[in-house]
Amino acid sequence: MKKIKILLLVIVLMACALGLAGLKIFKDKITSEVKTYLIEERGYNPNDIYEIYTQIGKAPLVSTTVIFEDDRSSRYLYRKENGKIYQYSRAPVQGVDDGTKRYKHIEE
Repeated sequence: MKKIKILLLVIVLMACALGLAGLKIFKDKITSEVKTYLIEERGYNPNDIYEIYTQIGKAPLVSTTVIFEDDRSSRYLYRKENGKIYQYSRAPVQGVDDGTKRYKHIEE
């Protein structure tokens, strides 16, 4: 009986580890795709990007945040839908957008 409990515990731990590894691989893949989009389709230089990371939120919403080197106070939000990457929102890095903020990297 004790061996079965240990085996079940090992299986559960391995499943959790594999799930977390898969999630990291997925997030890294989306981050890479957004970076490639910015460089190859939008003409940015890799040095133009200060920070880029992907998060998974509710609904489920997969969102990649990009902060550009020349506009570190703004974050630009991208997502991939139906095979296309697009900018769907932007916001200040801190605080709330009061409508007066100028964004340098708006995509229409």
